[in-house]
Amino acid sequence: MPTKRGWLVVGAGAVLLLAAVLSGYRELAVLGAVALITVLASTLLVGRPGRAEAQRSIPTPRIAPGGEVRVRTSVRNTGRRSLRLAELVADAEGEQLVALPAVAAGASAETGYQVGAARRGVIELGPLRAGRSDPLGLAASQRGHGRTDRIWVHPRWEHLRAVPVGRVADPDGDLDGARAGTLTFHALREYVPGDDLRHIHWRSSARQDKLIVREYIDTSHTRLAVLVDDRPTPGGRARLDDVAEAAACVLATGVRSSLHCEAHLVSGRGRDSGAGLPALLDLLSEAEPAEDADLARAVRLMRTRPSGDTAVLIGGGLTNADLRLFAQLRSCYAGLVAVAMGDGPPPAAPAGVGLVTAADATSFVDRWNEAPWSR
Repeated sequence: MPTKRGWLVVGAGAVLLLAAVLSGYRELAVLGAVALITVLASTLLVGRPGRAEAQRSIPTPRIAPGGEVRVRTSVRNTGRRSLRLAELVADAEGEQLVALPAVAAGASAETGYQVGAARRGVIELGPLRAGRSDPLGLAASQRGHGRTDRIWVHPRWEHLRAVPVGRVADPDGDLDGARAGTLTFHALREYVPGDDLRHIHWRSSARQDKLIVREYIDTSHTRLAVLVDDRPTPGGRARLDDVAEAAACVLATGVRSSLHCEAHLVSGRGRDSGAGLPALLDLLSEAEPAEDADLARAVRLMRTRPSGDTAVLIGGGLTNADLRLFAQLRSCYAGLVAVAMGDGPPPAAPAGVGLVTAADATSFVDRWNEAPWSR
């Protein structure tokens, strides 16, 4: 089909034809007809998009800001004409086409290119575009081949001196988020296949005419929930980068301290450390300012989830009202910590909420390590 240049030539040809009709100059009609015929001939010359088989290999799907990855592509031209190749690369800065060497008809070729990123985010590679164009650039035909791959650019993080743990043990077994399997009694519930028959509570089973078992939990298993504020702020995406780096520091320290960690975006998405630290950092890499993010809704959702020992709210534009909302989790979490990022005046922390303020991610590490955490 015609390219942008081709459509401009078509428009110019149409204008010349119209001017020839109105003025009666045959020369203008000839020029207009030549322009239209040239674009038509270029389109026919290019023909249909070429056919190819493409594969892409990436050594690692995760890098840090400033890192680079060598992407290898293998292409086999199954058509009868040579193909021009280009790889679509999309990141936080926009999209670009990376030109690759052409492949002759029926031939195969392997090539590669470097991909790097200066900041946190997700890089999408592909699909590989294979096609042809005429020498004048008036027409081109392209078709996408292969799958789309992603590279996660994780936020930078440093190991912190400690993370606060609000409750290490619960002798009465009230910690709903604890793991099952220890000798601390928690509650009675209906039997499900796979339960240990030794835990059947026969008196309750006889009274309710169905099998009832005792449930035991591990009350020493501490948990850490990090709520990341991805609402739009005056600092834009750069401020969210600082927030993500601060959250990465807290989560990485928690995971390496053998804590069960959860990361939740105010916009709604969340993951836990069951799949390891990379899954949590992937979520932080994907975070973008979300217009529909609602802190009040996020706090309500955290109240419905199993309670954790400590909840940490990290945001770039936290206000007094935001911290009052966050303080509503006092009945669910034994410890509440808010981290306010930015140069503006810090919000006032309500009772029961610890506050850490930092201008950026670099100063956050120092300010956090200066706090009197118990662990």
